[in-house]
Amino acid sequence: MDNRRIIKGLTVLMGVLLFTQAPAQSLTRKYSQWLTTPRSYVAYRTTAKPVVDGRLTEADWQKAAWTEDFEDISGKGFARPKYLTRAKMMWDDDCLYIAAELEEPNITATLTRHDDIIYRDNDFEVFIDPDDDGECYYEIELNALNTLFDLMLNRPYRNEGNFFDQWDCPGIKTAVYIDGTLNNDTDKDRSWTVEMVIPKNSVKTSFEHPLKAGNCWRINFSRVEWLSKPEENWVWSATGAIDMHMPERWGYLYFSGKTVGEGTDEVIFPHDMNLYRLLWAMYYAQAEAREKTGKYLLQIADFGLGDEDKALLPGGSQLRLEATDTMFKITIKTSGEVYSLDHNSHFVRKPLESKQ
Repeated sequence: MDNRRIIKGLTVLMGVLLFTQAPAQSLTRKYSQWLTTPRSYVAYRTTAKPVVDGRLTEADWQKAAWTEDFEDISGKGFARPKYLTRAKMMWDDDCLYIAAELEEPNITATLTRHDDIIYRDNDFEVFIDPDDDGECYYEIELNALNTLFDLMLNRPYRNEGNFFDQWDCPGIKTAVYIDGTLNNDTDKDRSWTVEMVIPKNSVKTSFEHPLKAGNCWRINFSRVEWLSKPEENWVWSATGAIDMHMPERWGYLYFSGKTVGEGTDEVIFPHDMNLYRLLWAMYYAQAEAREKTGKYLLQIADFGLGDEDKALLPGGSQLRLEATDTMFKITIKTSGEVYSLDHNSHFVRKPLESKQ
């Protein structure tokens, strides 16, 4: 940042926080609806590339586990979706495989041109941020006619992001299977099933986060359902707001080295969840301050961090704020890593450079 005001933060020494202000309300409690742990899924390797027909009859697809049922985008306390939606995933050295089942008694679709605004129909949507930085992520939408809308965004809309529908997902394959009849309201349908193959190189934004065992991507799924106006938004991992463009709220997709059906693995998260929550609590506080006053907070003392917030910092860590009225960057330095988050929602986690 040019001409920035650098504010020294706090240091945790031997578990003692060096603060002078009186105890305050916990930020993590205040913004808890956006700080719950997102859902996670372990994808296992497939040994045989499936036929992309939407039927999911291959043995590996049958072995792959379904996600939890989708929920309302706003999360806890909101009505359970009227119809079942769920997804499953597999991977190999070349591709990510995604399937979804959407229960629907009256399957309809009207849009037929590539890059039509597909969510004007009932649709299924995929959001992927392979390097978990909140920037340069991908959105892929599909309706029951198998019409595709694919786009890339440089950052979320809340951060004045732009979308690029000129981007076409290279090599993508999709299929839809309809268990019922399309655009016929005189009978009762059962469901439609989506199958999607996304080549790894088509969503590769960083060589540090390829499609390989042990890595973790951020991903989410959304179903837009026009029961009435406004539309229903049912998702795999709730964002806590009617906004899918919150990459920090997307689920975690962990790639296991095991073959599907041959053992299980636990998700290994790509960052310290306590530090991640604290950074985002401070981000939401900055966003609220900017909305109310037109300016960002300039000092860490202005955040009113409570004891619960301070307890998220490990001993010996440093919390630093660099801020002006119009931009900011929050940094947490631990004994081995550096975490940072700025006003554009750009999140970075990297090893601490050793002193020579």
